[in-house]
Amino acid sequence: MRLIVKFNLVITLAFVAGLIVSALLMRERFVADARTAVLANARIMMQSSDSIMRYTKQEVTPLPQALGHDKFVRAAVPFFAAGSIFEDLRQHYPDYSVRNVALNPTNLRDRPTESEADIVNGFRSFPDRTEMVTERQTPNGPIMSLSRPLVAAPECLVCHSTPANAPSAMIDTYGSANGFGWQPNETVGAQIVSVPLSLPLARAEKAVVHLLLTCGTVFLSVLAVLNLFLYYLVVKPIQDMAKIASDVSLGKPDTPEYECRGSDEIATLSLSFNRMRRSLEGALRLIEGT
Repeated sequence: MRLIVKFNLVITLAFVAGLIVSALLMRERFVADARTAVLANARIMMQSSDSIMRYTKQEVTPLPQALGHDKFVRAAVPFFAAGSIFEDLRQHYPDYSVRNVALNPTNLRDRPTESEADIVNGFRSFPDRTEMVTERQTPNGPIMSLSRPLVAAPECLVCHSTPANAPSAMIDTYGSANGFGWQPNETVGAQIVSVPLSLPLARAEKAVVHLLLTCGTVFLSVLAVLNLFLYYLVVKPIQDMAKIASDVSLGKPDTPEYECRGSDEIATLSLSFNRMRRSLEGALRLIEGT
């Protein structure tokens, strides 16, 4: 096997091994960054929902009573207002959702799905847990959910303790079959923000591929340059010296000495080779003279 082939083989094997390790580490890093970015978006959406509910509670909820209306106005309920706004958002971005669900809701729209019920029950089983991050598979790809528990505050019990204590206008709107029996400080539901993971993960995978292609292109360019240097600085001088040695061994006359200027190893080798050749020729002349 030629020297340059051995050199390329060793360098290529070392690069491929390093590239595989780097690819695994980079993929893990990029995927982790993608999940972190998705979780940050989920937190922003949750904070937006909280801001909507807080504004509704402070500015909208008191309006019907201040205006002397006895009717139950759903838009004045913070959960309903936030849910309606994000339901409109979901019409444009179906995989994004912000839901305030309860195991026993007044509005059946807020009844949890099976996966959402598991999240609520998880909070009920661990009352000290303040946040939960989960992932689930859907036909459209993986979904990350950020959840926080909904705990029955004293003001919630005005409407959700018993039908007798609830506003009559609310009973007229939703009936008395659902949304009652809540207990103080009971975890009755969860605020769940869902954000798709498929696109960020696909971008992470694409970034890894692009980075590997870039590294591969740089490696091939460097390898080509190294091969040129190796050929002209090492392989060709050795080939020339080997040809001269072969000619001398065959007794060809007027074989020129090999000249290599410089102070590197090849130049030193050429000087030693020429001294050895002159010594050999001198020895042969002595033998012929005797």
